[in-house]
Amino acid sequence: MKHFSVNDDFEGIIKGVFPSADKICQVSTGWTNFVFVVKVQKEKYVFRFPRNDFFRKVLKKEAKFCDFLQNLKLKVQTPKLKLFFDKGRVFSVHKMIEGKPLSRCHLLPHQKRRLAKDSCEFLKTLSQAKTRQHLPSASRFLQELSLVSGEGYDLKHHATLEKIEKQEKHVLSHGDFNPGNLLVKRGKLVAVLDFAFACRSSPKNDLARIIGRLPKSYKKCFLSEYQKIFGKIDQNELDELISMWHYVEKRYVMYIKKAHPDILLPKSHT
Repeated sequence: MKHFSVNDDFEGIIKGVFPSADKICQVSTGWTNFVFVVKVQKEKYVFRFPRNDFFRKVLKKEAKFCDFLQNLKLKVQTPKLKLFFDKGRVFSVHKMIEGKPLSRCHLLPHQKRRLAKDSCEFLKTLSQAKTRQHLPSASRFLQELSLVSGEGYDLKHHATLEKIEKQEKHVLSHGDFNPGNLLVKRGKLVAVLDFAFACRSSPKNDLARIIGRLPKSYKKCFLSEYQKIFGKIDQNELDELISMWHYVEKRYVMYIKKAHPDILLPKSHT
């Protein structure tokens, strides 16, 4: 087995990296990895252990992409992953970035506008960056993910994304630009996390992902800021991309319930 399971001695593996770790807590965000927050003196670190072979390969890709991000002039922080191995199985460690996930924030109207502006500027910087790293298109990555999600997955839901990717120049894309991956501090965007889905696609894909997971009060701000940078967007295309992401998530939740009953899903997914 090249990935990790619930039977692994995670505490022992973690202490192999940090013998002086004083506190080890597993967190419930580990849909693709077993995730632990580890306190070492005054610092906190995040350990991620892949749950299957697909995300084992993805973790290696993500670590390389995060190294690339460190060289960009970003206005927000991104994690710097360091890879370790246990019995030939890869896992990652990175220093925890302070901030609260946008999904758990209650922002004022002016803060929402600022956050939308900063988020879209991040997408612009990403879209203009160049890397030699081989990355799949978003539609190709989601096809590969569909094999993990199991039988019955309908690839027709990717049709709009595939059409957009054929018509537009591919640029670097976060791939999973959802509120849980944006960290906020004092009402400002301070970090973007989780580049496991990093790919080449249209910025529309990232816009659809974030808008589809945010309350309605954010949508006008994001649409306005996005269109200032990238130009007018077809609302029908956007709605279809949002629908696609809802389907992707629904299918993956079905897989999680069946394959990993140990995961505590949020109430909205139970």
